[in-house]
Amino acid sequence: MSFSIPYYLLHNVTLANSLSTIIPLVVFVISEISFRKYLESRDLISPFMKKRSITILPDSGEPIDEKFIRRFEVNLKFVAKGEEYIKRLAMLGMMYLQNAVAYGNKDLYLRAKEYLTKAEEAMEGKSVSFETRMAVDYLRSKIETYKYRFGER
Repeated sequence: MSFSIPYYLLHNVTLANSLSTIIPLVVFVISEISFRKYLESRDLISPFMKKRSITILPDSGEPIDEKFIRRFEVNLKFVAKGEEYIKRLAMLGMMYLQNAVAYGNKDLYLRAKEYLTKAEEAMEGKSVSFETRMAVDYLRSKIETYKYRFGER
């Protein structure tokens, strides 16, 4: 009896075909997971490579992870100074404004205003899409909404 089980496992064609398909898949999945964890532990994965969604809404009162904002800021250097650059400036301003509201921090509020100024300067003399103009206008209106909370007149 003990001889027949290993013999069956080693000489059954169907089982051999199934294992030859399953084993490489398992090895690939395990190596992919290990490699991703390695990259994350070394902080080599950019925020855009991670499948992570965040809600940018200053009224929510939920802060955004500081690391995420810093990585987003670093990646801004690699974006061409066009419409995408302006959108990302507005997004950074919204992220800083959201954290300013969540933490009640005036320095973060001033940082959001700084990004609004950069976005407006980048828009000067350029023809940008309606979506980009609305992103900058929305940031401006939210900064106006919260300016009294942070002691500006």
